[in-house]
Amino acid sequence: MGKSAAERKAEQRKRQAAAGNHKIELILDDQELVMLDHDCAARRPGRDPYDRSELIALMIRKYHGELKKQLEVLAESQCEKCLESLPVNDCPCQGDAKCWTTSGWHKVKLTIDTP
Repeated sequence: MGKSAAERKAEQRKRQAAAGNHKIELILDDQELVMLDHDCAARRPGRDPYDRSELIALMIRKYHGELKKQLEVLAESQCEKCLESLPVNDCPCQGDAKCWTTSGWHKVKLTIDTP
């Protein structure tokens, strides 16, 4: 007797995970979906647009590279209070105006620039 669709799908997921591929569910609103589709096409003018998953994966890699560079620059400095190399993740001085964890972390938080 053949395998059921659920069994075949489970095996497919297992093969994908073994190959290092993972499926995630992403919920986007209508506006975000329009932006994503626009970007898929705009990043490949005159060619077939990226598919959504491909563009999201590329954006993650680009963003990760930018963050790594930002963290490397930060690591050249230290907290004015505890003198630890930045970024400081945990500090008993948190709340002190000179402690990086009090307000310095804003330098690495994700923000959206609006025109």
